[in-house]
Amino acid sequence: MLAALALWAVLLWLLALAGLGSRVAALPDDASLLQPLPQAGEPAAERLGPLPQYAAIGDRPLFAEDRRHRPFVIEGATEEAGAPDFDVVLTSVLITPSLRMAIVQPREGGEALRVRVGDAPRGFGNWALRSVSPRAAVFAGPDGERVLELRVYDGQGGQPPTVMRSTTDQAVVAARQAEARANAAAGARPSGARGASTRDAPPPAPPALPPPAAQSPAVVEGGDSAPRAADPTPASQAEAIRRRIEARRARLQAERAMRPAEPVESPQ
Repeated sequence: MLAALALWAVLLWLLALAGLGSRVAALPDDASLLQPLPQAGEPAAERLGPLPQYAAIGDRPLFAEDRRHRPFVIEGATEEAGAPDFDVVLTSVLITPSLRMAIVQPREGGEALRVRVGDAPRGFGNWALRSVSPRAAVFAGPDGERVLELRVYDGQGGQPPTVMRSTTDQAVVAARQAEARANAAAGARPSGARGASTRDAPPPAPPALPPPAAQSPAVVEGGDSAPRAADPTPASQAEAIRRRIEARRARLQAERAMRPAEPVESPQ
């Protein structure tokens, strides 16, 4: 097997030296192998006619109701024709060492516009902000200078104030209940423990009196009650909380006094 492979290798080597594969010639031309070229079609007729035949389109517009020509002007072609009225209100003024700005809003409502000194509001290119003061802003435009005063809330519109529920009555009732429990616990102590703890216990807290605004309305003749007191102020609420703390402190002191004293072992 190896001898056969070696023989074939030697034979191919000799053929290569003799010029095997070095002379490759092209085949002669054969007209039958050529494919015919596609033929060009007839030229299409002109789709557009001469320009004068379309003059009727301009004389009788298609999208006009009466099919008559009317002159038109593009809006915004000139600044005077497209400039809106400068009808705005001044809502805020910002003055800092590095920034001076005014915030305006269209009178009919809309998005607020922030304008720096020297700039023009968006949509009002003919007007520019000249200067600002704490409560006014000066704009300059085609009609001269216009001073806008800072808008002040007149109390009209907006959300109503949040109604605060009165908690003073509940605080007074809780303080009275705590004081009553403390007094009952102090009265139920044994006499011996009471005498021993009286010297060490601090004096009882004064009774918690309800503030004038938290007292129950008086009943007048005819079954009608007096008008309800005004809503509690923050000071009265703080006073009620303080009284509750004092009542709780008195109750804790009473409970501590009721505990039996631990016996002290005498030295042997």
